[in-house]
Amino acid sequence: MRNIFGGLLVVGLSVAPILGADLVHDAEFVRMEAEFGEQWKADDAVVRERLAALEKKFGKKPNFVYILADDVGYTELGSYGGGKIRGAPTPNLDKMADQGMRFLSFYSEVECSPSRGALMSGRLPIRNGLYNITLPGEVGGGLHGDEVTLAEILSDAGYFTGHFGKWHMGGEDEHLPTSQGFDEAEWSEGNPPWWVNNKAAKATEDVGGFTQRGMLHHPGPENFPYDTGGVMRAKKGEEPQLVYEYSMERYNTYDSEAADRVIDFIERRAQADQPFFVNFWGKANHFWGAHPDFRDTPAGTNTSAQKVEHDYNTGRILKALVDLGIAENTLVIWSSDYGPMYTVHPHGGYSLLPGSKGETREGGIRVPSIAWWPGMIEAGQDPMDIVQITDWFTTIVSLADAEDSIPTDRVIDGVDQSALLVLGEGKGRRDYVFHWNRDKLEAVRKDQIKFNLKPRNPGFHFYEVYNIYHDPAERFPNEIQNGAWAGPGINKMIQEHM
Repeated sequence: MRNIFGGLLVVGLSVAPILGADLVHDAEFVRMEAEFGEQWKADDAVVRERLAALEKKFGKKPNFVYILADDVGYTELGSYGGGKIRGAPTPNLDKMADQGMRFLSFYSEVECSPSRGALMSGRLPIRNGLYNITLPGEVGGGLHGDEVTLAEILSDAGYFTGHFGKWHMGGEDEHLPTSQGFDEAEWSEGNPPWWVNNKAAKATEDVGGFTQRGMLHHPGPENFPYDTGGVMRAKKGEEPQLVYEYSMERYNTYDSEAADRVIDFIERRAQADQPFFVNFWGKANHFWGAHPDFRDTPAGTNTSAQKVEHDYNTGRILKALVDLGIAENTLVIWSSDYGPMYTVHPHGGYSLLPGSKGETREGGIRVPSIAWWPGMIEAGQDPMDIVQITDWFTTIVSLADAEDSIPTDRVIDGVDQSALLVLGEGKGRRDYVFHWNRDKLEAVRKDQIKFNLKPRNPGFHFYEVYNIYHDPAERFPNEIQNGAWAGPGINKMIQEHM
């Protein structure tokens, strides 16, 4: 494989990790560290004092819950200007934002599998090799076994780990959640909407109050030769077992079933000596399927029903933490995995920012994210600090005091945002993002400036340059006013990054 400059690009080295040494970061982070390092050390000392007091109170490290939604655009939630306006109220997520920290400049990757791999490895998809969507039955397309995952690090640090819901990081043995550090898991094999390619699918089947024929405008894949499997379950070291094969009826209720498993997991682990880490990765906002109990939304679409269901389940999980008396010792992070998918509109997400799934325009990668940690995160915050999905890997590991287990034989793209969570706006440690689309670098953001390396206007023959504060919708590229002074510096960033 070759990068955009023609040089060889290595994405999967089989090298044992070197533990305990300094982390290898991107050159731009190294530059920031040289400038702000002394202040960061002072901030870290305050964060460590707060964490030590918390551990003394609860007798163990903090718990972590990661809730990952699908296809939720930047302006979908009520707290981001959507919700009721979009015909799909999100009261629980809005309350979560009110009680915690709502990120205004959070970036994902462009598609499902890349975002998941970036979160779990702390590395950009171009580095970890998972830069395409994995397909059912695909060989060699998942998260490589040599990647050191968040679950593996936390497990080694004494955490009990669980995953429930969508996985989408490969179906071979080395890719499965129980091979990637999770003590127990129940997951959808592949991506549940692919059930419509199952041999048993019918064109007239209910896919959430709509027929498959009505949504997809074709007669349906009767007798289609590929079977896409179902929901799997396993504990670490065990052979995965099929819980049930896909059907539209089970798919429609799958998210709430996964939430039930998460709540059961939390209830079982709440009073244990071990802290826990658990994923709830739902299907909302995917376009197929809707739970019968949530279909009566003003918007009247699959995606609105799924969003309302997802909001309800998020509220259930937060309530469980409060009722069990462990909310203060549990960081909950919620985010979308990327922007909306408009090919099935209106049965998909939405964003007022231009761009969609598979694009590096703001609408495809700038998505909502919320952090909730009563007593540790001050309520009602909405920082503009830039956060990228790889950052949650490094941040969670840091909060667990397990940084020495992060490998140093490879670049780690995630940066520690603990100070931002605990100390508030302005304490972030990133003012840049490299936006890759599969194996192509398409855009770079540095502070307020965004370079689009894939111009849409033929009149801009080098690149398009936007000031994201002035023009978050990327409507007015200004190659001269912004690019003339910003271009040399960002080109240098790109060269060092490559």
